[in-house]
Amino acid sequence: MATFRHIFHQLSEVPDLASPWETPQWVSHINRYAEKLTHVTFADKARELARSVRYGNGLPRTMTPLKGLIRQNGRGPILDIGGGFGDNFIVLRKYLGDTPYTVVDGAESRRLGRQILGDRVAFQADMPVEGKYGLSIVIGTLQYILDSSSFISALSKLSSEAVYVSRSPLRKNGDDFYSIQEITPGYEMDSAGESAVLIRSVENLVKDFSRAGFELADSTEIMSYRDQMMSLPEEYRDCAYFNMTFKRRT
Repeated sequence: MATFRHIFHQLSEVPDLASPWETPQWVSHINRYAEKLTHVTFADKARELARSVRYGNGLPRTMTPLKGLIRQNGRGPILDIGGGFGDNFIVLRKYLGDTPYTVVDGAESRRLGRQILGDRVAFQADMPVEGKYGLSIVIGTLQYILDSSSFISALSKLSSEAVYVSRSPLRKNGDDFYSIQEITPGYEMDSAGESAVLIRSVENLVKDFSRAGFELADSTEIMSYRDQMMSLPEEYRDCAYFNMTFKRRT
């Protein structure tokens, strides 16, 4: 379970922390997860069928809207920010066909992704500086971008149609705040360390996208994050995951 500690109102107040994303604990986690995704067992197929019966398409709740967005995108290139070793791609691949797919993530994730997926996915260390992507995906990533207003502005220049945001805790009421998240990859694994995070308010996030030329087309609250925020003062705990689709204004 993710845990959050401390409240900071300015980025200058946040301690300088070592990155947890290249630690042995995190690398072990992504290798295990990659093994699970790429070596499907009978039990895995049964779980996928159960998800399909429950949710209608077998996708996790945080990815369910992507089936329709991919279809609307046609075969336009897709940009996945913080897409790991291509794990979102692996889950979505039966809907993608030969759609060009680019992942931006850290060194260990890129190494593992190239090993698993070869040239099928383009892996990059940094945001592209040019090009147009019909669909941009930001899953489980937004909170780790400490200047997400500038990020949204840059992303808007690359995204021609839609941006999908999910699996990042957002504050339902109140202003943005910075905090510290302990990165624990799994229930039976040691902590990989701590990361500074920016918890955006829903209102401020929508305003940033609006300034960048996108409007909120769909927003669904899918999971409360209050329990993960229990170490914070009461007024900061009302956070949740949302599936949010932003589309360029016409």
